[in-house]
Amino acid sequence: MDLSAKAILVVGAARPPGIGRATALRLARAGARLVLADAVDVSQGDAGTGRVAAAKLAEVAAEVSEAAGRPVAAFPVDPTDPASVEELVARAVGELGRLDACCNLVGATGPALGDGPLAATGPDAWQRGLDWNLTAAWLIARACVPPLTAAGGGAIVTLSSYAGLTPVADAGVVGVARAAVNHLTAALAGELGPLGIRVNTVCPLGVHPGDPRFPNPGLVRLAEREGLPLADWLARTIPLGRGQSADEVAAAVEFLVSDAASFVSGVNLPVAGGAAA
Repeated sequence: MDLSAKAILVVGAARPPGIGRATALRLARAGARLVLADAVDVSQGDAGTGRVAAAKLAEVAAEVSEAAGRPVAAFPVDPTDPASVEELVARAVGELGRLDACCNLVGATGPALGDGPLAATGPDAWQRGLDWNLTAAWLIARACVPPLTAAGGGAIVTLSSYAGLTPVADAGVVGVARAAVNHLTAALAGELGPLGIRVNTVCPLGVHPGDPRFPNPGLVRLAEREGLPLADWLARTIPLGRGQSADEVAAAVEFLVSDAASFVSGVNLPVAGGAAA
């Protein structure tokens, strides 16, 4: 795809399981001008897979810069803090001069964010899970509306989950939060369509942790709860018989931000290898 006319913000660029990195690399190779961001670990409490080391964000930015053939800026953000999100979007627009799309790929799982049986989840873990997997998605989308409107329209693509399309036992708070993200996406598509802004999600099921830098501990825990090795669990759960790469999710994101998807909005797109939703 030719995305050389697009200025795109990718949030969640370095967090596991690597969907943000794969997306940024795809967009860079397609010619898009990019700004990257992620939640950097500054010891603000347990955010599970939501935060990354500053060095990891810098490492991803270097990879993407090489793919793009030009420097790509990367900024820290707290996606659960409205002021931090607003500052990030302002910095992105300042860097790029405009904003045509946002790849809103934040989220987090972990024991302290409500993984596991919902009836056994405590109130604090429940709230953290909602903050990272629902509220953050809303804050980022909301902050991007003014610059997208100023650009004459654009696209927001949010990371959701297969667990938001169909109940997955023991998936925990993330499934509840992502189901709400799917509803949020449909509502925003209706509200923002008249402004020329398309809003969609991608809903992956089993991103296989093939790269040790980008693990998928939540997926591993689901398999372990059923007493299965991850490869066996994926083969049983997914009709295509295997897990997916982060790049296979990124390909769907790339399509949704492109002009090839110019009449696609309000869609929660399963990227789940044929698993029924």
